[in-house]
Amino acid sequence: MDITYTMIGADGLQYGPITLEQLKSWVTEGRVTGDTKILRSDTQSWLPAANYTELGLAQTVATPVPIAPPLSNPVNPAPAARFDPVMVRRFYRGARWFYWIAGLSVVNTVLLQSRTGFIFLFGLGITQAIPNPVVDVAIAGFFALLGVFALKGQSWSFILGIILYTGDALLMLLVQDWLGLAFHAYVLFWLVMGLTANLKLKSQLR
Repeated sequence: MDITYTMIGADGLQYGPITLEQLKSWVTEGRVTGDTKILRSDTQSWLPAANYTELGLAQTVATPVPIAPPLSNPVNPAPAARFDPVMVRRFYRGARWFYWIAGLSVVNTVLLQSRTGFIFLFGLGITQAIPNPVVDVAIAGFFALLGVFALKGQSWSFILGIILYTGDALLMLLVQDWLGLAFHAYVLFWLVMGLTANLKLKSQLR
């Protein structure tokens, strides 16, 4: 297997894995300096780029640092191998449900205004109960914002979303919309799974 490299940029984000040729081009462009932390695929420690003679940078005294990359990666969005891949999938699946809730709620608002008689069951019941498109879109937008913070690993956004969506499920119970209630329960299950996975992934960074 070819040796690859991963680096932590000046913005604190992880880039890679990339080939030696691409990394050398980044050195030429000034994106990589002697102090830039690099992880080579055949090692277990992050070291300054100057410690890799193949990069042609001046040697410096290096202190290995533990592998603790961020959860998100602009070049390779998959977290590093040290994270449980099952937990990672649960985290992303749970967090992305906020976007589905928000998007389908907006679609439901449009459908109700057009009087088609058709709605998506994953949407919010409260937006169906309030006949004001502006308010409905604002509520949906808030859930989308929760999704943004959830994907950043903010546990509070999961917790707040679960509380609000549970309240919306109770609205389904009050109007005896059993099918809608069942779909709400399904989404709540994945939101809870996302929260649990997020907490477990964070514990691996300690």
